[in-house]
Parts: sequence; structure tokens; C-alpha cells
Amino acid sequence: MAYLELPDGLPLYYEDSGSGPAVVLIHGWTMNSTFWQQNVAALSAQNRVITLDLRGHGLSGKTDDGHTLAQYARDVHHLLQHLELRDVCLVGWSMGTAVILSYVRQFGCGSLRSAAFIDQSPRFLDADDWQFPLFGEYTAVDLAVFAQGFQHARPSVVKPFIAACFAETPPAEVIDAVYAETAKTPSSAALAVWYDMAYADLRPVLPEVTVPTLLMYGARSKVFPGELDRWLAEQLPQAKVARFGGSGHAPFSEEPDSFNETLGSFLRS
Repeated sequence: MAYLELPDGLPLYYEDSGSGPAVVLIHGWTMNSTFWQQNVAALSAQNRVITLDLRGHGLSGKTDDGHTLAQYARDVHHLLQHLELRDVCLVGWSMGTAVILSYVRQFGCGSLRSAAFIDQSPRFLDADDWQFPLFGEYTAVDLAVFAQGFQHARPSVVKPFIAACFAETPPAEVIDAVYAETAKTPSSAALAVWYDMAYADLRPVLPEVTVPTLLMYGARSKVFPGELDRWLAEQLPQAKVARFGGSGHAPFSEEPDSFNETLGSFLRS
């Protein structure tokens, strides 16, 4: 385990294990690097695997500043520079994918070898020309109701969200344990980046992802239902779809062996 001091003085927590081609695993909203615990050992057998806690998350520094996708992407860029990484595969789960797209928007694909997207849409909100919003239907009113509930009764909205991340509802003690990890992100930071992500439209960035990209999506996802992965494959220059039949929003946790084998094979190729 280690910390990187970012340009604004914030300590960014990361872990670095294994050797070989570099892979950076970027977690989802209010989550942290502990959620990759079923994957790091298998992937680090043949790769150098870096996990991190985005600012405000997990063991990284807490601040009211910089909770945007753009800043998170800049923080990832500083980490790559600090570790002198080239030809990297960026793997993003949920919000982590949005961070990758923001990274590509700002820095291009020059330092990347490949990318992997895990169950994320490039646009959360409904639109007349958009069929894959959050939960299949997510309006500005839904966003406001969620934010109000989050601010004043956080467990009442986050615990159902956690349950919805899985194809099969986990036991209450599992939901409570996941919630405890998400609670490490202050509410002000969590809401700031949620709003930023909700109003983002990253569809124009997709053609700029010119490296091979693996789309790892759960066939039973309640968070992003439908064949979003098929649509993305048509927008990305070099995309391959890997659909997980027994998973919802978190195939790396719901089907870890299959996930590790699929991502490992992609990394070797």
C-alpha cells in the first residue's frame, strides 16, 4: 500500500502488486479498491495490477474540492505519471468507466494499451434520442428525489441501490457491509460527483477510444438494463463484448472466476 500526494496536496491511496503489463482498476461511485479483492490475486499472476481509491473515497484524502469526472481522470493521469506507466489497460467499473472516458477526452489514448468497461452508460439521464439511461428511465426529477433522500436519509436510498447492483439480492449483512464502505465517502463529495456524472453526456467521446476495448456487462443488470453493450460495440472503433449471464451490475463480484478468466484472456491478447 502507498500514497501519492496529488498537486493540490491530497493523498491518493493505491496498491501495486504483481509484474508484467500494467492494469489499473478504477472503482465505482462511493466504492473503493477493496471491491476488487476477488480479482487482484488472479490478475496479478501475469500482470502488474494497480488499484486506487479515488479522491474522497476509501483511504484517500477527504476534501470538498475536485469531485468531478474530469478531476478524477486527472488524478488517474498523475498516478500513471508517478508510476511511469506506459501501455496501460484502464479497467473501469460503473463510474470508473466514466472516469476513463473523461481521461480519453483530456489526454487521448497515447499512454493506453487497451480499456475495459464494466456495466456503465455514457449518459444517465433520459433523452428523446437515448434508450439506455440509468435504471432504464432516469429523469431530472428522479435525480432530485435521489439527491434529497441521499442528503437527509442516506441509508434509505443507498442500500436499495446496492441491492439493485446484483442479479440476486444479497443478504442484509452483505448490503450493510457494502454500505459501510460507501459511507467512507462524505455525502458532499458523493453528491457532487453524482450530479456531475448524471448530467454528463460522454457519447461524443466514444469514437476517440481507439484502443481495443472489452465491454464486460451483466445480462441481468437492473442498473443499466437492455443491450447497452451491443450499442457501445457499434460506437467504439475496436470493441469486444463479454456478457455475463449470471450477473447484474457487478460481474467481477458475482462471477469472479469467469470475470478473471475473461479479462485475463483479453489482457494476454
